[in-house]
Amino acid sequence: MLGCRCSSLEADSDGQRYLRCGQTDAPAARQQRIGRLTLELKERVLSLSAALPLRIAAFVGPIGAALDAHDLASLRAAKPELVFYLGGLGDDVGVAQKNLASLAALRVPTLFIAGGEDRWPVVEAAFAALTDGERELVLSASGLRELRIGRERFVLAAGAPFGRYALDEQSCGLNAADLADIQAAAEKGEPALRTWLLSWHAPAGFGVSEGLAGSELGSPDLRALATAVDARGGLFAFPEAQAGRARSTAPLSLVVPRVGRLGSQRADGSRLPAQVTSLILGVDGLQSSP
Repeated sequence: MLGCRCSSLEADSDGQRYLRCGQTDAPAARQQRIGRLTLELKERVLSLSAALPLRIAAFVGPIGAALDAHDLASLRAAKPELVFYLGGLGDDVGVAQKNLASLAALRVPTLFIAGGEDRWPVVEAAFAALTDGERELVLSASGLRELRIGRERFVLAAGAPFGRYALDEQSCGLNAADLADIQAAAEKGEPALRTWLLSWHAPAGFGVSEGLAGSELGSPDLRALATAVDARGGLFAFPEAQAGRARSTAPLSLVVPRVGRLGSQRADGSRLPAQVTSLILGVDGLQSSP
């Protein structure tokens, strides 16, 4: 198991075994400045101080491959000040570490949130292999509960609910206790102007288009969480069939496309070309960047 201390994370839901990545140790507390962002990490909350608007890039990692020159050029072209990496770190430690190092070289704070296609022993080993300087720029955020940017709050939920659609027993999932823990953390946190959900799996009715094949794959458990924490929108990685399709009404709710040569596979079998999603967090909330 690549040295992973996984026994305490093991879970089983209806015969589906997985690891509860949201219960992994949170990164050590620290405060630092990167560009015009001041980052403060305390317990399981990451707070960013920056004047709005803030440029954000989001993407899902490629299938079975490292980020290539085109992917990295697309990220640089978006000129982000913050990056959300929503799952797909790599099938093995070598690829995963290369992806993290490539992102660190961009010198932009990056938050990685593991999903059902990520094996936690691979994720843990890849982050452990980074240099201290790289680890300051690329944060393993699966164990965090919140990202605060001013009065905007992003509630984090890593992994596949109850292991559904997870690759295998080493992949990241979350259960009822995890969902309750995330909700409790949000309820005791500071009030927010708006709340967003950052999760690998989209809640039912969020980020999926009504009437399209694959829309039933939204998670009712995450919908209940979103309702409980008053999340009006968010960013997700699954179901891939809905990649690039945002909910037609505000606030923004979007299944983020993949990067990589294969791009994302739509419900009708067609492929959406690889792309990085450019966003703006401003006074009106999270919006797609023109």
